[in-house]
Amino acid sequence: MIIPMAMVFAFGFFLKRRKMSWMIFGVMTIGFLLLTVPTIIWENGGNHAITAMGIDNGAGAMEGKEVRFGSTASAFWSIATTVISTGSVNSMHDSFTPLSGMTQLLAMMTNAFYGGVGAGMLNFFIFIILAVFISGLMVGRTPEFMGKKIEAREMKIAMIVALLHPFLILVGTALAAAFPTITSATLANPGFHGFTEMLYEYTSSSANNGSGFEGLGDNNPWWNITTGFILILSRYIPIIGPIAIAGLLANKKFIPESAGTLKTDSSTFGIMVLAVIVIITALSFFPALTLGPIAEYFTLR
Repeated sequence: MIIPMAMVFAFGFFLKRRKMSWMIFGVMTIGFLLLTVPTIIWENGGNHAITAMGIDNGAGAMEGKEVRFGSTASAFWSIATTVISTGSVNSMHDSFTPLSGMTQLLAMMTNAFYGGVGAGMLNFFIFIILAVFISGLMVGRTPEFMGKKIEAREMKIAMIVALLHPFLILVGTALAAAFPTITSATLANPGFHGFTEMLYEYTSSSANNGSGFEGLGDNNPWWNITTGFILILSRYIPIIGPIAIAGLLANKKFIPESAGTLKTDSSTFGIMVLAVIVIITALSFFPALTLGPIAEYFTLR
């Protein structure tokens, strides 16, 4: 986790905008904690279905977890590994309680909190561009980032990159659900949890993570080919977008800061960036999460 965190401060160091790097790091850390803390609480609370059977859940939901790590360390790393795209696991994510599975998915769906080596900053840059433009419209100030105007062309590119991630995940999951004769035989768990397994498979591919809900038998042509296409498209196209935006900004005239300039290194702007990330992620993925982990949660109550 040290390397992706360090990339944030390297960004501020080379641009001589260390205050901005602290703002970015703060937003990423808040997002990380909003995912981690509930997951730890839910896993330490145990599985309600197992408790109803009269089995002691005092150690938490221990199915699929190692005793040497326990519920707390397993829950922590399940979010850390999905946030920073390592793909390493110290427990079986498929065995987590439904809402914990949802937070693991959200970590990869957001794909902007720390991220892999540089990938977190890459995606966060897109959210900054969106937040600058939206904030400028809301408060009546010129949308500028680092002395360069953010205009229609930059916004179009940013929106394409921001929407590509959910598009690939949701289209892949929809195709898998549309051909049950191909995919149902690979699911160890039918129903809502089986849908979550498919959703996790494509989310992990698009976020370049590598972990999986391994109740899914994914070593066959369908999963290998479809996830391969999604991995390639979701890794390389989002790299082109920020570079294109950087090229457009480089050719623009530098505008010195004035009273009308929107401050992009303040805590207020950080809150705006976090709101943009939450809104885009929620609007894009909430229907799919409702069909998977949220629906499964209510079946266990």
